[in-house]
Amino acid sequence: MKREVFEPCNPRGPRRALLENFMRIAPWIFLCLAALALGGCKPPSGSATSGGQGGQPPAALSLATVNLPGGTLNVPYTVDIQASGGTAPYAWDVSGNLPPGLGVDLTSTTSLTTLSGTPSANGQFTFTVEVSDASTVTSRQFIVNIAAPAGNPQIEQNLRNVIAQKQITGLSTASLPALNQSQVELGRLLFFDKILSGKQDVACATCHHPTENFGDSLNLSVGVDGVGTASLGNVGPGRNHPQKVFVPRNAQPVFATHLQPAMFWDKRIERPLPPPPPPGSPPPPPPNFVNTPEGQMNLAPDEAQALFPLVNVTEMRGSGHALDGLSNNAYRQALLTRLQAVSDYVTRFNAAFPAGSPEVGMTVNNLARAIAQYERSQTYINSAWDRYLRGDATAMTDSQKRGALLFFGRAQCDSCHSGPLLSNFTTHNLGVPQFGPGLGNGPSGREDFGFENVTGQAANRYQFRVPPLRNVGATAPYMHNGAFSTLNEVVVHYRNKQQSSQNYTGQNMLQAADLAPTLLPVAGVLTSLSPLFLQVPGDLSQGEQADLVAFLQALTDPAFVQRLQDIPATVPSGLPVDQQ
Repeated sequence: MKREVFEPCNPRGPRRALLENFMRIAPWIFLCLAALALGGCKPPSGSATSGGQGGQPPAALSLATVNLPGGTLNVPYTVDIQASGGTAPYAWDVSGNLPPGLGVDLTSTTSLTTLSGTPSANGQFTFTVEVSDASTVTSRQFIVNIAAPAGNPQIEQNLRNVIAQKQITGLSTASLPALNQSQVELGRLLFFDKILSGKQDVACATCHHPTENFGDSLNLSVGVDGVGTASLGNVGPGRNHPQKVFVPRNAQPVFATHLQPAMFWDKRIERPLPPPPPPGSPPPPPPNFVNTPEGQMNLAPDEAQALFPLVNVTEMRGSGHALDGLSNNAYRQALLTRLQAVSDYVTRFNAAFPAGSPEVGMTVNNLARAIAQYERSQTYINSAWDRYLRGDATAMTDSQKRGALLFFGRAQCDSCHSGPLLSNFTTHNLGVPQFGPGLGNGPSGREDFGFENVTGQAANRYQFRVPPLRNVGATAPYMHNGAFSTLNEVVVHYRNKQQSSQNYTGQNMLQAADLAPTLLPVAGVLTSLSPLFLQVPGDLSQGEQADLVAFLQALTDPAFVQRLQDIPATVPSGLPVDQQ
């Protein structure tokens, strides 16, 4: 057998090995030299690399910090949104409030996408764009202003004159509440947690959900034992009750609660007015208590309000569970016992209400305070009307301005809808037909006497609280029982009055199949209509009605709409959270 011998002193062995190795790698060296001239070199398959250009890791994925240009109503709009860093392919997503008519190109797989379309609504819109690659996700919030086109200078001057004459004010930074963020977050979790209902099947958010703009889009709400549908979810239009049990009144949307001195449709929670000051003296501060069905409470109106749906049998309390038979106070304490068994809630209450607070840790009042803090956080001050009042003439269209002139002028809407929230929080009978389960009033037991149930005075029969008109364009249906599905129906009712009541069939309601058959005669309701309701002119033209609706649409802040980011993925109890 031939034996190969390595002879280190033989010069031919190492030279031949070096030559053979060089010939194997020479093509790769020349390729790299050529690639370097073009900006990079990629090693052959299986070789080690640090990644990125020239062996450097890629830059972090980010979105350019840019201020988007403003747009104009009904004028085509296009702007690029650029990402940098990361590694292709990319995926894009968007959340928040895009101007109606505009969309982000979510099909792009490059570092560039576009926001484009033709805006069909004016206002200030805030939304978040997200971009991701295989390993990283990043996002950025953008704001775009869609202005109304240049308008008629005479309309502009007329409205400015009315605003000055009537000293009309809107919402501003001074309207924003002082918030304790620990309490806000605790309140948000409680608001969405079904642990606060008797059967642990509903939450505050069931009837006040962000997907429905903090209402539920139903004429009459469905509380405990309600069910949803696979296609529409557990809240909103798809919610129903197997036995057709409905809450007697429409769920009012939640916003700016700290500015509201009276809560509920019948004002059963109200902060009393202070006595008039002596001549020449400043007005005294409001009392630090509220009147409630359970007597005076040392809470703000929105804080006290949070305690009452908890004990309402059709809303959240229900029956047929271990807490049946308890008094309202004992029932609320039993809910606290549930919360005390959840360590995360104990920790959060202690952090939100530490030593030195009026009440420390987990108490019934602090439960109410936390929920109210979250509700107060839903205060938005950039509706088209607010921005117009701050001097932006392009914030509203001519139609919206004409509607404002009617609202504060010939139509006399501001006789009741005044102040920054556009409500004076008085009560009136507007001739709204009655249907549904009622509150046990009247011969049928199915009527709702409204404010009379609070005062005991027959003069207040069928009267209900004047609702704030903020965000009204996004919070249908309307009236105390959701009788009207659109703002145009409401305006027509004010114009036609008794004729509207007498001709009402309920067939336009979302829940018409269940509620229209329960419609009651309207003769009793029409006997005591509010004088201020009757003074609204009955000759409003179609154009004037359209202008009034346009102005009402200008009262919605786009930031209030579809706040899906407020929905927590989970809550401390571990119970399911209704995402839609």
